[in-house]
Amino acid sequence: MWKFKVLAIIAILALVTLLILDRKYVPDLQADLTRLDAEKMVVANKLATAKILQENLRHVRELVFQNMEVKGFVDSVTIETQLFRFLTESVQDLKLKLISVKPLTPFTTGRVTTYPYEVEVEGDFFKFGELCSKFENSRRIINLKDFQVDLTQSNEMTDEYPPNRNQAVKIQMTLETFWVK
Repeated sequence: MWKFKVLAIIAILALVTLLILDRKYVPDLQADLTRLDAEKMVVANKLATAKILQENLRHVRELVFQNMEVKGFVDSVTIETQLFRFLTESVQDLKLKLISVKPLTPFTTGRVTTYPYEVEVEGDFFKFGELCSKFENSRRIINLKDFQVDLTQSNEMTDEYPPNRNQAVKIQMTLETFWVK
């Protein structure tokens, strides 16, 4: 029986010691865990930022190779072909109608050769905004130098009120692409 009492006293003392240690060290551990969690969030944000930066730098590298003459890099596709493919794919994706693409005379300023084009499309004005966004994200540098928006013939005679937001428009634009030597 005395062995049982000794074991009970030892167990109680061990329990009290554990409770005292728990009260003393757990708050410190909670503070450390909170600090580590905050650091983990900072590192995760930095990693996400680094991945975004990596993608942006990869895009810039592609732009350099697509828009600049680099020794040892020969592009078998002409600038005109690249632009026409991009325009036709973009216009088809947005369900716009490509009326014409007219190349203008290229001109050189320093090391940069500019290739201007007159392009005419028909469709919804909001789709034109999406087309401009596609220009911004293209693999070639495309500058929308000028544009003019007019209602198409079929829409000029309507007396709708409120006006139809999806009325077809004709957009005439001047685009420029560049080649750097």
